[in-house]
Amino acid sequence: MKKIVYLPLDERPCNYAFAGFLSEENPSFTLIRPDIGILGKKKIPADCEKINAFLAEECKDTDYLIVSTDMLLYGGIVPSRLHHLSEETLTKRLDVLKKAKEDNPSLKIYAFSLIMRCPSYSSADEEPDYYEECGREIFLYGQNEHKYSAGIIKKAEYEEKKKTLGAACGKYLDDYLARRKTNLALVKKCLALYEEKIIDKFVIPQDDSSPYGYTAIDQAEIKAIIKDKGLRVDIYPGADETGLTLLAAAVCDFEGISPKICPVYPNELCKKVIPLYEDRAVEESIRKQIENAGATFCESEASADILLFCNLPAGEMKNANDQCGEAYDLRNLPAFLEKIEAAKVRGKGFAVADLAYVNGGDREFCKMLSERVGLLNLWGYAGWNTSSNSLGTVICQSIFRKFFGDTKTHRKFTAERIYEDVGYCSYARKYLCDEYLPKIGCDYFHADGYTGKVSEKAKSVLEDFIGKNFPEISEKYQIGRCYMPWKRMFEVGLTVENRAKEQKQ
Repeated sequence: MKKIVYLPLDERPCNYAFAGFLSEENPSFTLIRPDIGILGKKKIPADCEKINAFLAEECKDTDYLIVSTDMLLYGGIVPSRLHHLSEETLTKRLDVLKKAKEDNPSLKIYAFSLIMRCPSYSSADEEPDYYEECGREIFLYGQNEHKYSAGIIKKAEYEEKKKTLGAACGKYLDDYLARRKTNLALVKKCLALYEEKIIDKFVIPQDDSSPYGYTAIDQAEIKAIIKDKGLRVDIYPGADETGLTLLAAAVCDFEGISPKICPVYPNELCKKVIPLYEDRAVEESIRKQIENAGATFCESEASADILLFCNLPAGEMKNANDQCGEAYDLRNLPAFLEKIEAAKVRGKGFAVADLAYVNGGDREFCKMLSERVGLLNLWGYAGWNTSSNSLGTVICQSIFRKFFGDTKTHRKFTAERIYEDVGYCSYARKYLCDEYLPKIGCDYFHADGYTGKVSEKAKSVLEDFIGKNFPEISEKYQIGRCYMPWKRMFEVGLTVENRAKEQKQ
């Protein structure tokens, strides 16, 4: 069996647990992850010394290392935005990759780095504390700098905004810009390791889609280096799914097969949609997600190994809290479902990327899918957070389904996605925030701990919702554990287990 060492972006389920879950019950590789206890908690960074020791030991005899450089360098995605580490200290942390390659020349290192985001809103939830006070102004200050340098605004407008926004940002701007400068320098150093062939595969997911501002400036600088040096490094929308993307790429590599994946849309207009929080037509992101997962982008449904049915609106995308509108009516879901049914009848591999909304699955579509095709017959399903998050997840699952078959693990992962993506993200989260949290003195950013009344209520609401709407899932699977990873409502941690009667069978 192959050995894959996996260092995730952070400790949340989407980054840590999903990869472990999907890797169960396969005959080809063992996935080794660091103990979750050393990976930190949201703003508390991971223990980088222990991570270094973990990598030094496990990489001696491993075949692949999948590594988030944000975890390796800063201790996680959120700590990457908060640290006060020097460039020298951070550069030394990259030495573990060089040493691993030196000690184990056959090791393949697949790495990914984020370019630090700059949110357009004021919130300290995942940013420095001062971002609550002047985050919007910091974003606008960077946007003003970028637009002036690009010749979009005149000097008089630029100077006026710089003065006003600079006063609002105050002393905090220097701290923010110093960190950006350091982080950008480390992305360049990772690019250099790729150029030196220390890193074998390198991608840069784009955790910020604003066309103007500090992140866009940094992205342009990195793109220029990639172009100048002729490097094969993609920058595309995404973040939390990238570990799964590279895990799939490793599996395709050692299996020696690049599955052909063909996207299928409800309507030709759908492929031109620019998803919320992203900066390009979805068809471009779909191609990059497929290719970076080690698969081959295919335009022929007949010759494809896997048909990726992409549920999208035929116009402006909306949040999962508001599920309706003309752009959704234009999809012609009955005809789309007929295509999915036909793929099942023909025995084709078929998966569903539920990209109709951001932050949750399409309830109407999934009910129709369950009734007419059977959710547990799918080769993969995902519909959480952003379009790219869902794409990376479902593509990885469908590739595993091709290589490892219709396992119990595969079906349980699909069931978990329905409980979380459709149940929690598109229904229970809003219900809890509107109807339950005010009664117990909690709010969106403050649940009552990792576990507590909120997680217990979430579990009961989910069991009820899935029971009424998706009996195919609820009759076989129930929630074993429910928790709030970052003690807020945005994400939920779930594990599903077979119902007692299923276990007896």
